[in-house]
Amino acid sequence: MTDQQKASAIRMYGNPDVATPSLERLAASGIRYDQCYTPHPLCVPARVSFWTGRWPHRHGSRTNEILMHPDEDDFARRLRDAGYRMALFGKDHCFPADRSAATFHDRDTFTHSGPDYDDPRVAEVTRWIRSGSREGDGANFLGARVNPYAPEHCPTAILARRTVGFLEEHRREHANQPFCAWVSIPDPHGPLQCPEPYASMHPPESLTLPPWSDGDLDRKMERIRVYRTLLGFDRISEDVIRRRISIYCGMIRFVDDAVGQILDALDRLGLRDDTIIVFTSDHGDYAGEHRLTDKSSTLLDPMTRVPLLVSWPRRLAEGTVEPSPVSLIDVMPTCLALAGVDAPAGIDGRMLPGAGGDPREAVFAEYGAGGPRLRLADLPRFAEQPWQLDTPAIPLLRWREAEGHPKMVRSGRWKYICDPTDEVDELYDLDADPWELANLAADPAHAGDRARMRDLLLDWSIRTEGGRPTPLFFDRETGLNARESFLP
Repeated sequence: MTDQQKASAIRMYGNPDVATPSLERLAASGIRYDQCYTPHPLCVPARVSFWTGRWPHRHGSRTNEILMHPDEDDFARRLRDAGYRMALFGKDHCFPADRSAATFHDRDTFTHSGPDYDDPRVAEVTRWIRSGSREGDGANFLGARVNPYAPEHCPTAILARRTVGFLEEHRREHANQPFCAWVSIPDPHGPLQCPEPYASMHPPESLTLPPWSDGDLDRKMERIRVYRTLLGFDRISEDVIRRRISIYCGMIRFVDDAVGQILDALDRLGLRDDTIIVFTSDHGDYAGEHRLTDKSSTLLDPMTRVPLLVSWPRRLAEGTVEPSPVSLIDVMPTCLALAGVDAPAGIDGRMLPGAGGDPREAVFAEYGAGGPRLRLADLPRFAEQPWQLDTPAIPLLRWREAEGHPKMVRSGRWKYICDPTDEVDELYDLDADPWELANLAADPAHAGDRARMRDLLLDWSIRTEGGRPTPLFFDRETGLNARESFLP
């Protein structure tokens, strides 16, 4: 699992600029899901949904402050109880610390941008990466840098080595015990940085930028214009955007080499034929779409559509592409069934098509926790507050993550997004308009398409209603923390 990698960032999903030979090799040995959507394009809600197989409004982890509830069942614990040796290498951002320690036998966790190791060189690299949150162009958040350290000292390479070491130890000392390793790579999440040679692999001037449309954001929900204004995207140059995408692509290429090392180790150790491999990401990144980068609280495709590859040689089809929509919550029941382990009752995920399941008619996603709406008119009173990634609260960030009830449905060629707290809803024909530039929701010619998609969304909302209440973690007068609590 990578962090913040949109599907369309790489060649096999349509970007000619970014080759990922290791992922292409993995796809050739399994199934590539062309339309996989995260249930919530934010780290903690997406990861909790991945492990529980449940929609965020049902498990209650709907902001980054609310980790997995103690009463939730998850498929890591199911595998451990079935006798699996469990390992976590990298970013958790899902399980409370005590639960993570009780679930994973082998555990090297990372903080936001680096590993929690005592190695002084690794600590030095980590400090340098984190310092990028205080540099930038136009806004502190918008820097993108060449990491001056050798690749082998960077988090992605360290994770690959640690995973390979785990596989070697397992083959040597635990060969008769099944294992599950969650390799959770923090890249390509910001701060944007990568070492050479990756930083120079995608020169900014050579990149193919997504198409932009003047006034595009004026026809969408207000939340995307709030984001543009807060981070200054209406003031920065195209060169800054190209630079950020260049480094973002380099980080993905670095990840690809790490995946290749892990695949090579599985082959060398004779483990590949009896190992199910899943590659995915928790959510996406604009990476240039709508003249934006990074992520915000929308349900557009760059935020919600993620890569999904599933491979098990000679057990699942090889080199196939599944076009029907699927969700990250479908990975849990699929992996458990393939492993012969019972799934818990009450999950929302279903078996993936191609791995024993039937295609979905529609796939859904959501955001927010029912918080008050944040408007452009609210922003001037927060203008003097600094943006820093290394503090417990980024002003307004928690408000943006919690506001409203936006929900999305994708079915066939159509995508529909609705939030009852906003006057605008959104309808896109993704066959004719894959970049979601033309909002057709108010077009009388598409009233029937809007009504059909709205009915699908309403039906899903009614069938899955209920769940745990979500506390808010900000003061709407200041935008700052109301309290410091990271569990319900």
